[in-house]
Amino acid sequence: MSLRTRLFGLWLMSLFGSLVVAVLIIGLFRQTAAAHRERDRAVAARACQAITAHYDFYTANMDAEPEAATFRAGLRVVLQVALRRQRGIVAAIEPSDPSATPGVAAMYGTIPATLSAVVADQINDAIAADRLIVTTKGGFLNRTTIATCPLGGPLGTPVANIAAVTVLQADLLRSAFTRFAFGGLAVLLATMLASAGFLARLVLGFSRRLAGVETALASDHPGLLNLTGEAELDRLITALNATTTRLDAARARIAQSERLAALGRMAAGLAHEIRNPLGAIRLRAETGLAAADPARRAAALDRILVEAARLEALTTSLLGFAATPSPQPRATDLDALITAAIGGPVAISMTADPTGIIWPLDPILTRSALENLLRNAIAACAPTDSITITAQATQNLSITIADTGPGIDPALGDPFEPFTTGRADGIGLGLAIARDMIRAQGGTLVRAPATVGAAFVITLPEGTGET
Repeated sequence: MSLRTRLFGLWLMSLFGSLVVAVLIIGLFRQTAAAHRERDRAVAARACQAITAHYDFYTANMDAEPEAATFRAGLRVVLQVALRRQRGIVAAIEPSDPSATPGVAAMYGTIPATLSAVVADQINDAIAADRLIVTTKGGFLNRTTIATCPLGGPLGTPVANIAAVTVLQADLLRSAFTRFAFGGLAVLLATMLASAGFLARLVLGFSRRLAGVETALASDHPGLLNLTGEAELDRLITALNATTTRLDAARARIAQSERLAALGRMAAGLAHEIRNPLGAIRLRAETGLAAADPARRAAALDRILVEAARLEALTTSLLGFAATPSPQPRATDLDALITAAIGGPVAISMTADPTGIIWPLDPILTRSALENLLRNAIAACAPTDSITITAQATQNLSITIADTGPGIDPALGDPFEPFTTGRADGIGLGLAIARDMIRAQGGTLVRAPATVGAAFVITLPEGTGET
């Protein structure tokens, strides 16, 4: 299971926990709102019953219809005394038919005009049913509780068909618990969004850095990896860099060992290559000494010089093969380098993608490798054959040298093996030396498949010579 999957699973677990807490908060809020609703109904009912009790006390000794102004003033006193300990309640004493009993009404606070019709209907219902009626109007958060009590009084009360009304309005949006509930939900939402953003940034950043490391490792010559800033990943990169350094050192030792082993394998070939010119020199020297004709002596000396030159070329190639190249990379114009390697009016076509490539490489080692490859191609090709050089720069620099000559005889074996040559005048060290010069820069020189002739590909990384 990947780290991304585990982090996503952890976030889902936290999301599930937050949803559970949110459901609990909402459930508690609904229960609290329902409890507030029942409490408001009980408060409105008690207030209405208190008005009824004080009204009964006020009208207990009345046996005739009182004067309207005096009676209304008494009703106001009844409301004030009955509701003196109540808060948030608006109340009134009103008749069922104000036109039939004018002047019999009193208010405690102000009942909203939007409730007038509802209050009038509920007064009629309470008087008709002769009992307390409590109703709740409005929504879940903003509601109004209305309680109506018929005020019959004792027998003989002069004013009939009147009722007490208590109105209690509740706005749960402004309550402390509502603020706490919505604040808790907001904190949960902000926490989940912040954790999602943090985890997304963490996962995406880690994935992007890991992809960069994977891309670098996927290349042929990754070199030393750059640190990413992620502590855990940087520890791994540091270990990989240390391993890469050790591997590079081991490769260098192996390459040196291969060269030394190749020198051992060269002993037989070298003895053969030296013995032939030495035998020819001895034979020509003996012929020259025995000949009395000056022309024959001169011919023998010329042949001796040719064989001596061959021995000199052989020893020069051996010195170049045994030496360990030390690359000095710098930004180099590839077009100019290839043109210099061609070095003359030879019919060689050259293409580059893109044009004007500037690449960090050792120009001396690279030019020498190109010259060896071109020298072999020119020697193998007939005048009607063609030689092409193709350069392409992407993440690595690739230089392909291809010809349409006869190709390499499969019976020769590995063309990079020292002293492997198909020409009578060849030494067989050119490809081996060219490969060592490219390898010294951290690159590769390989033989590419070709339907016609032969093709070789030089590949140089962007960090040439740094590993």
